[in-house]
Amino acid sequence: MNIQAQICGIILLVVMLLFYRRYESLRLNTQIGFQVLLLCMMLCIFLDMLSIWAITRLLLDHRGIVHVICKAYLMSIVLVGLVGFWYECTDVYEDKKKLWKIAITGGVGWLAGCCVIAFLPLGIYKMGRVVYTAGPAVMVTYCFTAMFILVNIVFTLAKRKRANHRRSQVILFWLGMWFAAAVVQFLNNELLLVGYAGALGVLVIFFRLENPEYLTDAVTGLFNQDGLLLYARKLYNEEKPFSLMSIWWNLGVSQADEGAREQAVMAAFAKRLPKLDNTRVFKMADDEVWMIFEDLEHVEDTIEKVRSFVEYGRRELGGMAQAAYTYMPDAAMVGDYQEMVHLMQYARWKSSDHSVSNFKQVDADFVEQMRKEKSMEQMLEEAMKEDRIEVFYQPIFSTREKKFVSAEALVRMRDRDGSLVPPGAFIPVAEANGKILQLGEIVFEKVCRFFTKERLEQYGLHYIEVNLSVIQCGYQGLAEDYIGIMEKYQINPQYINLEITESASMAAKKTLLENMRRLMEYGVRFSLDDFGTGQSNLNYIVDMPVNIVKFDREMSQAFFRDEKAKYVMNAAMQMIHGMKLKIVSEGIESEEQYLAMEELSIDYIQGYYFSKPLPETAFLAFLQGRQEQGAGL
Repeated sequence: MNIQAQICGIILLVVMLLFYRRYESLRLNTQIGFQVLLLCMMLCIFLDMLSIWAITRLLLDHRGIVHVICKAYLMSIVLVGLVGFWYECTDVYEDKKKLWKIAITGGVGWLAGCCVIAFLPLGIYKMGRVVYTAGPAVMVTYCFTAMFILVNIVFTLAKRKRANHRRSQVILFWLGMWFAAAVVQFLNNELLLVGYAGALGVLVIFFRLENPEYLTDAVTGLFNQDGLLLYARKLYNEEKPFSLMSIWWNLGVSQADEGAREQAVMAAFAKRLPKLDNTRVFKMADDEVWMIFEDLEHVEDTIEKVRSFVEYGRRELGGMAQAAYTYMPDAAMVGDYQEMVHLMQYARWKSSDHSVSNFKQVDADFVEQMRKEKSMEQMLEEAMKEDRIEVFYQPIFSTREKKFVSAEALVRMRDRDGSLVPPGAFIPVAEANGKILQLGEIVFEKVCRFFTKERLEQYGLHYIEVNLSVIQCGYQGLAEDYIGIMEKYQINPQYINLEITESASMAAKKTLLENMRRLMEYGVRFSLDDFGTGQSNLNYIVDMPVNIVKFDREMSQAFFRDEKAKYVMNAAMQMIHGMKLKIVSEGIESEEQYLAMEELSIDYIQGYYFSKPLPETAFLAFLQGRQEQGAGL
């Protein structure tokens, strides 16, 4: 009797089962399907071994018992074929009712096969140590098993777009290997390979798809982000109610130590976290965990336990400076697991300031706000793809030359109906999702193309001002990208003036200065925009190599409302001029205001007194009209 292959196969399966049981399961459909497949494969190999033993030991005295055992083994082979098909279905279909229908339909087919196998004759052969079965019952077994394998192959190929690509590949590999072993055994009954080949296939499935470590964080032992996505999708598909809370920490340490400290805090948190009923914990980042609560009746008590655990254990958890929470009481307030994830990430981004409270509960209004921003994000994406981003130009007047010598380029976006979308609606969204870099390049390229194509210098324009956002200023490739665009359109870099803000110079000063150095060497000049807002002080002007300082609209208007503002603006203007820099006053709306700024020796005036921002065609007409008049005003 030669059963070494079967013994090896069942050892592999037992080791897999023991390893699998060491980890907490999310009870995903695929996990359940794999466990059923594993157990059926173990049953199949066990019955294979039992049938070999029965033929060897019982054939002469208990031939009926041997027939029962051998036919049970044949039935188990067909069962493995059925369960293999059902396992693939667990990846394609989330609906448990659908899976039950497939299981019942397949089960009926298996029972029909079992009935045929039970009533057909079976030949049992024993020649020395070689034993095998043959006859009509075996032929039917091969036919039914081949039918399930063929159905599985066709199903996998037909549903490959819906199924996990890697899962489909692994399933097809296992079926191919199992089918090849069956063919070999059919041609040579003495080679009992079907059970061992099936075990090897299950081993491949385990390592490629079902290893519990794939859904577990190695440091903390908590479920990881992939586990959360799969589990949340399962809950939404099954329409099970649940709530969700995220916790993240601000350690108040230097950036160099931050990664190691976060890992230590998270590991300590996971180790000391008490066992909570009907609660799943997921590590989403080094500084963040999410908790899913399925017991909504007692969720408030559970949340209070978690908060107490975190707050009272802060010293033990690494001396964290602050813990912050975002809570979504009902997952049904969003449509699916993807929107759920987006909402929680959005909530964290919006809750960066916890000076008032470190606990934020999202509500319907917050969800609506997120959806509007998400809709705007999609609109922006489509507008960039469909070339619905435009540049408007607001003329800038020189008080010395008495004519328009420059203009500020301002980004605009059109909806599909042709209406303009306010910049305040889409620019913050572009900054939040990183699209501001792409948007900035689009604007800069349009400016370079417009200046070159229309030869704006012939209208007396010395340069065009183009704004840089805070994110652009901190982008290391800014200088290289912008120089490439200028070379593409062969524009003289002296025609370009880039506007930076004080906040930009604070947030990414080192990167910004390097970009400025490279661009200035190329010939570009810079302005300091919105002087008079935020953290303004003259040190910025000293530190940053700019040629022009722009007083923002609020500062310009305050000059006409407040006596103190007049003294501040006068002092600032004298110091800026003392440094041989030019000044632009924005937001000038009347002749009185213009004359006052002119009397102060402000170099350039910008505002609605001269013109609102104009699209390209209207801006050209404006310049041509002024040129024909032969005077600035």
